[in-house]
Amino acid sequence: SRINPYRIVIVLRLIILCFFFRFRILTPASDAYALWLISVICEVWFGLSWILDQFPKWNPIERETYLDRLSMRFEREGEPNRLGPVDVFVSTVDPLKEPPIITANTVLSILSVDYPVDKVSCYVSDDGASMLLFDSLAETAEFARRWVPFCKKHNIEPRAPEF
Repeated sequence: SRINPYRIVIVLRLIILCFFFRFRILTPASDAYALWLISVICEVWFGLSWILDQFPKWNPIERETYLDRLSMRFEREGEPNRLGPVDVFVSTVDPLKEPPIITANTVLSILSVDYPVDKVSCYVSDDGASMLLFDSLAETAEFARRWVPFCKKHNIEPRAPEF
């Protein structure tokens, strides 16, 4: 385990927390003992919850995806693709706060993901019922029919143009 700045900060905070608890326990409020006891119990509870929150940050897990192994496992030649279907939900409300071009680029990015086409579904929930968004998504779907195969053929990244 290597020393990094975040671990040093955790240790410093833990030392300060210990000094604080020592001070709080050794200096009780004699005129409001019940209130002091309740506050110390709450502070100890929050201190313990903070310590428990630091455990995953002390030694984080770094995971790595091996795409070739996934491909060998789920995409064998001569067999149907065994990758699970993926449903992506995009929600939007107001076309003034969320411009349709951003929603269209999001949908285009979802449709152009490197995954079997028949396994990806994109659903748009437009709570504002905007005709502008509907028209822009209709154009996006038409554009995606030509753009996505072109990007996959020529290995173009990112596949969604910027606004």
